[in-house]
Amino acid sequence: MASTTAAKSSKVDRTKKSLGRSTAKNVVTVNGRRRRPWALQSRERILAAATDEIAEMGFERARLTEIARRADMTPGSVYTWFKNKEDLFRAALEDALEKQVSSNLKVLNQLGEVDTTHWLTQIASLVPRNAGNKGPTAAQILLLEGYYASWRDPAARKKFLPRIEEHYAMYVQIISKAQADKLLTKDIDTELLAMMFLAIPTGMSLLQFAGLPRPSEEKWLPVFKRLNSTFS
Repeated sequence: MASTTAAKSSKVDRTKKSLGRSTAKNVVTVNGRRRRPWALQSRERILAAATDEIAEMGFERARLTEIARRADMTPGSVYTWFKNKEDLFRAALEDALEKQVSSNLKVLNQLGEVDTTHWLTQIASLVPRNAGNKGPTAAQILLLEGYYASWRDPAARKKFLPRIEEHYAMYVQIISKAQADKLLTKDIDTELLAMMFLAIPTGMSLLQFAGLPRPSEEKWLPVFKRLNSTFS
């Protein structure tokens, strides 16, 4: 009887371990919360809906209820992922920047004469739009809205500034490494150069949103070459 009980107990333990492994494989962690992989599709829909709502209404007038409607979800479903509108906006901005960098690298790799390891190419990978984009990108829209909201709303600035600083820090890291590798002069301040290279695509985005035509990538190549020779 005891051996039978022990055998059953052992079988139960093995079953629990098996279920535990199965559950672990089917769970991902997002922002400290455990989620099923298929639930990530809901998150993607919310982020896309948030981008559309903010592009049309601006951050200040965007509403979570409207974002939920665009995503064909309930407001409660949005709150299971994000605490508030600021939290959602930050997540949408991070998502847009990551996807844009990936898209930029694909475009740059298609240009045979471009060295994708060069510091200027790495800077170019951070711009919020490329030749493959047919119109304003989510990265452009959300970055500019982030700057505007941070300027107008102290509460929003407290939430968004760390993410904007992270984006700026990517430029600083590239410039700093190029200077350490003696590819860039150290006569010019690292952070000043980084801010200048961040300001160029930011200013270009503002001008394009205002209606001015966007110069093609081919026109930028000689500019990059001249910048390289000037700052090296």
